Amino acid sequence: MAMKVEKNHSRIFWFLRKCTLTMPTLYIEVFTELVFRNLIAYEQSYRVDPYVTSYARAMNMLIDTDEDIAKLVRSKVIVNHIGSYEEAANMINRICKEVVLKHLYYAKEWEQLDKHFKDYWPKKIVKLKRTYFHSPWSIIALFAGIVLFILALLQTIFTIKSSLSK
Repeated sequence: MAMKVEKNHSRIFWFLRKCTLTMPTLYIEVFTELVFRNLIAYEQSYRVDPYVTSYARAMNMLIDTDEDIAKLVRSKVIVNHIGSYEEAANMINRICKEVVLKHLYYAKEWEQLDKHFKDYWPKKIVKLKRTYFHSPWSIIALFAGIVLFILALLQTIFTIKSSLSK
């Protein structure tokens, strides 16, 4: 149940650095909720370290809707065997209801992620992607525009050079 934050530092494009949360694969089955609830009850009643409770809370913090489950399935963090993504999201959100957690075991990792995504450049890059690059056609149009701009600039330079040399 270990979660780890890895930062990819690029020397040239420092503003494009990535922050990745790695975690083990969770197989969502019919009895997943029952198993989690029993393990959480055990941790709550016998005063052991709350590893399972922290993991369930972390997954609850990551998942709100069926779209979140779909993203986690695509990234191979979750393997969904119970059917719809909405059903899986509801099951994950129900696990930690009315559970008291005094200390999140993954607090350090969450602080690192929070610090990274509240930074200036990651917010701006995400906004740029969502606004202008939401489809492959917009990226193709950008490259076509850059090529046309460079060609127009070269044509202007050669026209000025040829008129000066006369």
